[in-house]
Formats: sequence, structure tokens, C-alpha cells
Amino acid sequence: MTEAKEEGLVEGAQQKALENARNFLAMNVLTPEQIAQGTGLPLEQVLELQKSPLVSSSEKQ
Repeated sequence: MTEAKEEGLVEGAQQKALENARNFLAMNVLTPEQIAQGTGLPLEQVLELQKSPLVSSSEKQ
């Protein structure tokens, strides 16, 4: 596999993990710790996502 293709796969996996974390935060059913564990993202990154306007309180219903 080429280096560029590997980088693309890693970047795609990272984007999917971020998308999943945003969705879990919007659902408001898991703790940030659980989301970090489930997505493989660092807890600090999940906490930053939680503060971001992309996960608004209107989505947390």
C-alpha cells in the first residue's frame, strides 16, 4: 500500500471517530469518558468537541 493511501485511510478513520463522537455527544447518553473509550479519541479531544458549537444544546434532546 502506498504511503499516501495509508495516510488517507488514517485520516478517514480519524474523521469517522470525530463524527461518531459528535453524534454520541448530541445524543447525550454517554459520558465523555465513555465516548473517548468507544471512539479511541483522547478524552481531551472529546471534551473540546463537547464545548464546540457543532454540538449544540438543541441537538441534545
